Amino acid sequence: MPFSGVVGVVGVTGLVGRTMMEILQERSFPVTRFLAFASDASGGRSVSFGGLETPVQIITPGGIGKGTLLFGATSAEVAREWVPGCLAAGAAIVDNSSAYRMDPDVPLVVPEVNGSVLTGYGGLVANPNCSTIQLVLALAPLLSVREILWVSVATYQSVSGAGTPALDELERQTRGAEPSPGSPLLHGNVVTSIGPASDEGFCGEEVKLMRETSRILGTRFPVYAATARVPVRTGHTEAVTVRLSSPLSPGEAAALLADSPGVVVRDGGSGPVDAAGRDEVIVDRIRRHPDDPCALQMWVIADNVRKGAALNAVQIAELLLRLP
Repeated sequence: MPFSGVVGVVGVTGLVGRTMMEILQERSFPVTRFLAFASDASGGRSVSFGGLETPVQIITPGGIGKGTLLFGATSAEVAREWVPGCLAAGAAIVDNSSAYRMDPDVPLVVPEVNGSVLTGYGGLVANPNCSTIQLVLALAPLLSVREILWVSVATYQSVSGAGTPALDELERQTRGAEPSPGSPLLHGNVVTSIGPASDEGFCGEEVKLMRETSRILGTRFPVYAATARVPVRTGHTEAVTVRLSSPLSPGEAAALLADSPGVVVRDGGSGPVDAAGRDEVIVDRIRRHPDDPCALQMWVIADNVRKGAALNAVQIAELLLRLP
């Protein structure tokens, strides 16, 4: 991929954008010039990168040079406004929004699982949904030795998945305030639909899990998804049941997963607090169903802002830079 050394984050003042910026510095990403972009609301602000203060600008394709690498941390609606023009200007883009994830011409990538699809590519790459990323990291090793017949996944998703305003709302409610207009009751509650449900009854998070999992793994097995928001600040937890074509013992599954990049296996009742700040996905309490030797159950836990968004995007960019 032609790379000029110029790197920008679009949506840099949001939770994911800030984390992208932090991870770029942590991993010593080769940045010769950093660009920071956000909306009008962030006008006059600056961010610190590499010890220098960088002013926050509004992105315009005319200001983007060929070989610039851009990370998108905006909504899908906003991404559709800035991505096409910047691509035409010669930028490479890793976009975290849902705008292009199901576009057949745009790779949807978890580097440890299907990074090979990036070979020879340097345009737009889509970053999957946070809950999808951790699920496919747990499924791919099993799929390498057995056919998967179906997967059932129930998620317990933290409030940070909805961004800084939702975290602020949780804090308000925790102090005793009533929910703000348009906000669900978060404190002391489980919200069983993340966003409005479709005519078929599935909310957007459930649809993303079903469709994105199949696209990343290149499979057609059904994913039975149920997603919920819980009053936890950071860390998504998933209860996963996998039915395989033939039995696989919990020990064999644990060994496969432990040898897989980006995965840590535990057997002690982990929770989202254990995943916060970690790069790896935790797979915990792998067990075989007593009445079905082909069914494995496990908990899959990850920092949704880090591996579920910002880190995965940076890992995609690192792969792009290594391509001929």
